[in-house]
Amino acid sequence: MALVRREFRAYLRRTEGRLAVFAALAAAGAVLFGLVGTTALRQRQAELDEAVDRRGALTSAALDVYRAFADADATSLDAVLVDQQRSPGLQQAFRDDVSHAVDALREAAVRDADGGSAELVRRMTELVPQYVQLVETGWTATRNQQPVGTSYLAQASFLVRGEILRSADELRGEQVKALTEAQRAASTQSWLTYLVGVLLLVVLFAAQRFLFHRTRRKVNPGLVLATALTLVPLIWLPAALLVAAHHVEESVVRWERVVAPLAEARKLGRSADGNEARILIYPAAGDIIALKADLGRIRALIEETKPITDAEPGPERERVDQAATALHAWIAADEALDPESPLPYPRTAALVTPPEGDVKSHAEQVDEHLTAAITGYTAGSVEATASARGVLGGLDVLFALLAGGAAIAAPAGLWPRIQEYYR
Repeated sequence: MALVRREFRAYLRRTEGRLAVFAALAAAGAVLFGLVGTTALRQRQAELDEAVDRRGALTSAALDVYRAFADADATSLDAVLVDQQRSPGLQQAFRDDVSHAVDALREAAVRDADGGSAELVRRMTELVPQYVQLVETGWTATRNQQPVGTSYLAQASFLVRGEILRSADELRGEQVKALTEAQRAASTQSWLTYLVGVLLLVVLFAAQRFLFHRTRRKVNPGLVLATALTLVPLIWLPAALLVAAHHVEESVVRWERVVAPLAEARKLGRSADGNEARILIYPAAGDIIALKADLGRIRALIEETKPITDAEPGPERERVDQAATALHAWIAADEALDPESPLPYPRTAALVTPPEGDVKSHAEQVDEHLTAAITGYTAGSVEATASARGVLGGLDVLFALLAGGAAIAAPAGLWPRIQEYYR
């Protein structure tokens, strides 16, 4: 055994042994380079797929859950304030909102069956029957002119606001955070890949230099080819990730600086719509002040999106402007509400109940325009993430092929020189 080791050390000290070591190191380095690079690319592709196919859908579902329940809350109260001819239509609208919310919850449950949001989805789903029963009982009692109907509706509103909407908002926040984290993680540079690639280039350069000094051959075609096959992915991989990062950042900006403020504004709008109805059904001190504060906050949130929306003319930007115009009219209409000088009930009812016919209330107009804008900007964000995924599409296969070519080219170039010492 000792003799074998001595002979092996002697072999490594000879030129052919050194060349064999360089060939082995180059082949192993190229294989490692290919494995690391391919793994990094596939990981980023999977993260972008997750962002587009799962997190994006979950975020949209969370937004739908909140809007549907907030709309149901406002509609359930409006249904007892309008005349008997209009009440059935609002009651059906309430049921449609609940059905839409349940569909969105079902979508969230399917998309995140074992994820961190499952408990939130389960909690909201379990509360839906209780909420609907309270509303339906309140309607029945009110229709029979029983004072207890107001109590049932108040309990239903407290349940949806205190439990369901809070959970829906938490679900939305979790999904938006997870979405942006997945997007940004998918566009980070792969420093380990670059380190392995640089080390491989050092080995190839050292092999070429050693070969030149020992054999006086200036160029070895195999080593040159292996170097080129290594340099190509080392150059275009960071370039591709930079382009993907640009698309991802565009998507994240849309989520954080446009969709999130508009979604918050829409949430406050539905809450303010319900607050108007509560002023008539079960008023409390500070209701009017809170209502006007919510409307002011909605205006501030819409203004917050202006630096982005004004830079991108289009239908979504027009929707934001239309929402701002409808909000201005809503604020002007509610100026008549004064906590110091309450209006007579008929005048207050005329201000806060939905208008007759096909005319939409100010709250409905704000909600409609914000929903359209959110839908458009969300689609743009998803498209930007999909573009980032498209930039990386197929690069894992190409990376593996180039690294595999380098793993073959380097030993193939050195093998004829090694054979020369056995002739």
